[in-house]
Amino acid sequence: MIVDHVVLVVREPEKAAQDLLERYGLGSERGPYHTFSGTRNWSVPLTPPSYLELLSIEDREVAESSKPGRRVIECEQAGGVLLTWAILVEDVEVVSQRLGIEIFDYTKRDENGTLRGWRSVSGPPYLPFFIDWPNNEGRLQRWQNMYDRVGHKCAPTSFSSLTISGSAREMREWIGPHSLPLRFIDGTRGLVEARIATTAGEVVIS
Repeated sequence: MIVDHVVLVVREPEKAAQDLLERYGLGSERGPYHTFSGTRNWSVPLTPPSYLELLSIEDREVAESSKPGRRVIECEQAGGVLLTWAILVEDVEVVSQRLGIEIFDYTKRDENGTLRGWRSVSGPPYLPFFIDWPNNEGRLQRWQNMYDRVGHKCAPTSFSSLTISGSAREMREWIGPHSLPLRFIDGTRGLVEARIATTAGEVVIS
């Protein structure tokens, strides 16, 4: 169980990606369009398979008509904030059964017949969601290839800590036994800060 990715909502993804490169030496790459939410992501690959996701609205009409899209719009209107984070698990079906929550399946086969996409289990928006990537052949190597080509200047490795505004007890009950690098502060806002370890020191995303 590790931090799979952290989602940061941005208004202008190209500008945000350039700022991360210029300020912190973090390279990134434009990712796919999400038909279910009208959004598109840019990925900042860390040591595979973890990554920072820059998420923005691409089709506002689609976004306004979907629950996840409306959440992104709310974050965008707040000036761009950390939206959520995901925990990578071996089998999300086990989590689904434990929590009694239906799986959201966004897997599909590409033109070569290879299964791509993910499955997830989500709860209240201030808690992380769980994710797996079933039968994604060669995924770790694809992420390593992205890491090598995005032009990092600081060799990022992993999320060194996440700061949560919320209850540590509720988080433990939600996640189960874990050794994730979490720090808790008062409040109910959920994820408020993510730190990325790099050879040039920690990068703070808040």
